[in-house]
Amino acid sequence: SQGDVLAGQLGVYATEGLRTLVLAQRELSEEEWAAWNTVHHAASTAIDDREGALERAAEEVEKDMVVVGATAIEDKLQAGVPDAIATLAQAEIKIWVLTGDKQETAENIGFACRLLTDDMQINYVNG
Repeated sequence: SQGDVLAGQLGVYATEGLRTLVLAQRELSEEEWAAWNTVHHAASTAIDDREGALERAAEEVEKDMVVVGATAIEDKLQAGVPDAIATLAQAEIKIWVLTGDKQETAENIGFACRLLTDDMQINYVNG
């Protein structure tokens, strides 16, 4: 299926350490737009739980979308980051990584900044 092909390609991009963006669209009727805009406006001006209300409003409209494309870009580490992390590791400072990246992307970045090496035992916690 198209979703399987997309997931596979995103996996390839992640393995290469690229940042990905998937583009999708959904056409709304005037009535759908007006109703959603009312919900979104109320969420954006909410005093309590504004972030939650905005998230719920987005979830309401971000469904039944059609994927129109995907892109991937190289996300280079800032100058000096690999050396700084290597220095911390040489000083035997324990380093933990918590990331929202795909596992493949996180691994690639870990190896690029010399935080991870081939002779390490790596433990994963995925949730």
